Amino acid sequence: MRAITIPEHGGREVLTYVTDFPTPVPGPGEVLVKVAATGLNHVDLVVRRGYPGISIPLPHIPGGDIAGVVDELGDGVTGVKAGTRAVVYPLVACGECPLCNEGKPNLCLNWKYFGLHLKGGYAEYVVVPAHNVIPLPDGVSFEEAAAIPVAGLTAFHALKTVGNLQPGQTFFMWGGAGGLGTIAIQIAKQLGATVLATGSMPGRLELMKSLGADVVFNRLTDDVAAGVRKVAPAGMDLIIDFVGPETFPTSFDLLKKGGQMLLCGIITGREATVSLHLTYLRHLSIKGLYLGTKEEMVELVDWVAQKKVKPILTNTLSLADAAEAQRMLEAGEVIGKLVLRV
Repeated sequence: MRAITIPEHGGREVLTYVTDFPTPVPGPGEVLVKVAATGLNHVDLVVRRGYPGISIPLPHIPGGDIAGVVDELGDGVTGVKAGTRAVVYPLVACGECPLCNEGKPNLCLNWKYFGLHLKGGYAEYVVVPAHNVIPLPDGVSFEEAAAIPVAGLTAFHALKTVGNLQPGQTFFMWGGAGGLGTIAIQIAKQLGATVLATGSMPGRLELMKSLGADVVFNRLTDDVAAGVRKVAPAGMDLIIDFVGPETFPTSFDLLKKGGQMLLCGIITGREATVSLHLTYLRHLSIKGLYLGTKEEMVELVDWVAQKKVKPILTNTLSLADAAEAQRMLEAGEVIGKLVLRV
């Protein structure tokens, strides 16, 4: 089969397009998905370079966003039919650890993720557990579906479940024109919040406003902190920060008393300094998260089908152009999601 492989960790030059990679065979309880589209995420860049603390068997196939058609069923599969248009829930739980037994499989102690622990969607075919298959409504394209699993699900889980964003509350995020941001803005508006977000150029600011953002800032030219304080003198109810230590201090300062900061990324580094004193004195909550539950993803797919949320696609490239796609992502040229057609 055709695939993009990582034979060794390194720069974009290690991404290798092959046409003869062995097609995987579904085992018991698994299905073979013929991939139609796969989205790019920042974790793909980390996996290519070498994910800290995780040994990845090489050659590896990246890609956590998988949308396509169920092609073949393994033994014992029920409830899923060959020919089903589908999007794949990106997290595989062990089903045996204490958290799985508590009904929290998304927090599984032995979790696996497509494109990191498991071979992913930068390929013509991928094997997934039948349980991870979510039928795709006819009105949702494969390209749109490829924007949902990682960025979309993370935004949905963060705002609706972990953050419990309420009507009338204020929400702020950095990088509102990216894959997570464009969906988060729309979800926050569906939940009735006032939305503030940053971007880096006029076109991105206009896009965020068209998606419902109430106030936008150019992070390169505006005093973001002063601007936020002008709109919300008491501070923000909820902030999503996936940037890391570069923005963490400002995010921390912009929270209102009793506010929440949700961390879901480490683009600029893995460590930041926090004031324990101010954290408890201001009753702040700092929570980490990644992805979400399958049930949340099913609901988000339904929101997309109902046009409550529209995935924004900056571009679609062919699978063979994966290196160029990752260059665009690294260079900050991507607005919304960038999708590879397989």
